[in-house]
Amino acid sequence: MKDFLEKRLGIEIMLEDINFEDRLPLLYISLYTFKLVQTYGVEWIIIIPKEQVHLSKLRKQHKQIEKILNLHCAFYLRVGNLYSINTMISEGIPFFIENREIYLPFLGILLQANSEREIKPIQRLSYLCQKLILTAIYEDWNEINVSKTAEKLEITKMSASRCFDEIEFLEMPILGLKGRSRVINIPEDKKALWEDLENFMRTPVISTFYFADDLQLPIKGGMSALAEYSNIEDNAYPSYIVAKKDMNRLGIKNRPISGKIDMPGSMVQELGYMLFYKAGNIMDPLSLQLSLSAEEKEDYRIGKAVKEMLEEYVW
Repeated sequence: MKDFLEKRLGIEIMLEDINFEDRLPLLYISLYTFKLVQTYGVEWIIIIPKEQVHLSKLRKQHKQIEKILNLHCAFYLRVGNLYSINTMISEGIPFFIENREIYLPFLGILLQANSEREIKPIQRLSYLCQKLILTAIYEDWNEINVSKTAEKLEITKMSASRCFDEIEFLEMPILGLKGRSRVINIPEDKKALWEDLENFMRTPVISTFYFADDLQLPIKGGMSALAEYSNIEDNAYPSYIVAKKDMNRLGIKNRPISGKIDMPGSMVQELGYMLFYKAGNIMDPLSLQLSLSAEEKEDYRIGKAVKEMLEEYVW
């Protein structure tokens, strides 16, 4: 950090750790570490996030910290996409990304030429990207780049790169850099990670169909899968899952479909992606959690079973 700043600023700087426990709220102490810098005769503070912090929080907390300390403050970021960079520049929030960009307007230092390509905004996560993230969690990915991701998921490098773009745009705390390459890193605390990621996720269920007979499909989903993972009792009828691309091949949509009757023979959920987990004949745990309806999530028994499943098979 010191070498990078001195090289970019062209002068020697003084840099030291500083503790603000007596001046800042405990929330900020838990989120950041701080360094005091002396440059051009000006004292200012580097704010270093301990973990990935979303842009909306950075914007709000920067103003509050500067006001409390009465000093200019700049964020040190490990990664930053074009949207975040442009937003911070437009709002005058100082920052630097080591070995890449620097924006210190209070010193008259402008952002260095940005060679990053523009990342297109997204409204929600794609099914493919969600499958990538869940796979990375299950397999404990570390320093997995675009090429390795493409190999693991058997997709094109272009598709893998687009997924990385989605992760970067949403500022998910699993994207890092190794040299100039973006890589996926899954931290040890998967439970805490999931708390950060879950709100970005979507239900994998596109449609739900009920049939008068048992279709006896190979992969269980819904309550049938949850019953396999926990001690909860299954419904009186089995639940299955099928990828959207396989619905026509299996002729499911050509079969007579019932409304949700009191006693269907089986239920089939059409999914946006399929993730083959361990044994391969049961829906993976995190997708299963995301597939539950609002009514099911409010059921205490189901909530307990989901917690039991995640503790044993994911965390």
